[in-house]
Amino acid sequence: MSETTITLQDLFSWDPEALSLRAEPGVDVNEAAQQIKQAIQKNSRVIQWGWIRDLIAKKLPELLDMNVLDVVLDAWKKYMQLEQYTDRQKYRADETILVPLAEHTLKSEHHPYVEILLKEQPVGRIVFDLEFSLTLDGFVLKIQDGMIQEIQAGSAKGDGSLSLGEAVILKRELAPVHFPGHIHFDKGVALPGRRGLAAAG
Repeated sequence: MSETTITLQDLFSWDPEALSLRAEPGVDVNEAAQQIKQAIQKNSRVIQWGWIRDLIAKKLPELLDMNVLDVVLDAWKKYMQLEQYTDRQKYRADETILVPLAEHTLKSEHHPYVEILLKEQPVGRIVFDLEFSLTLDGFVLKIQDGMIQEIQAGSAKGDGSLSLGEAVILKRELAPVHFPGHIHFDKGVALPGRRGLAAAG
């Protein structure tokens, strides 16, 4: 969705090695992991569970490659107060509107997973719980023809956590950080009601 990429790893600066080390004990006691372990032991005498556990732990940094801007834009697209800017009777298609956003907090929950294959067949998934919240301040949206064309960025603070079942692998607060000054979208990001506007046009 966004040509610019700002990942959770960029924001929270989780240490990949520490992340992997903290994950290993949680993987060992996870119910789904135990079922995978039993399936591997039943079907292979060569593969050691310790190898699989280490590989799962080392995959965790990839789960944090999520583009935060896509999450933020998805939230803004559902912000119904922005739908007014799709009204052609009030705003011409060639008119540019700058919309300052009040300070607001976005909360997001995701369930990334690592899938284990044995002889090219899936034997199970290890599902993690990824939660984070961002308090955004000073952001301005540049809107034209019912679409977000640009973000004039502000600052963000918040917190995030990664868990596996009851085991909290990592929890971190985000110190205030400034986003890049201008984030442009070549194709624009349609606001609620934009589809109906296009059909009417």
